[in-house]
Amino acid sequence: MYRFLFSGLVLLVATTSWGCGSQGAFDTSPVHGKVTFEGEPVIEGTIDFLPIAASDSQEMGKPAAATIAEDGTYSAGTYASGDGVVPGRKRVQYSAPLPEDTRENAGKKPSPYVGFEIEPTEIEVQSGDNEIDFVLTKPKKSR
Repeated sequence: MYRFLFSGLVLLVATTSWGCGSQGAFDTSPVHGKVTFEGEPVIEGTIDFLPIAASDSQEMGKPAAATIAEDGTYSAGTYASGDGVVPGRKRVQYSAPLPEDTRENAGKKPSPYVGFEIEPTEIEVQSGDNEIDFVLTKPKKSR
């Protein structure tokens, strides 16, 4: 009887503590900064940080994202908001918010930043604190 109780207790402790410790399989480093357009803060949108595989490795890490605050600042997260980015090379993309397709939003103008591009488009996230500022540029006209 005690053996059964002990086994049950061990199983209970193991399952409830599963996931404690590291937040994920990869360590992260803080990545934060400002996003501007023509010297003014960008007030909306998201930034995606997409891993680029090193030529000598199959392991790429995980993608991360950040929501831009109204003052143009951002703090990126991989597992949770603002928890950092897995170190390594990243391709960076900007997305402007699009209004939901609802009756209430029928007359709402889209974000003025739709289609804009972000610079730099590639970064290297180092171990430790990373302050990286980005600049939005108008879309290049295609012929």
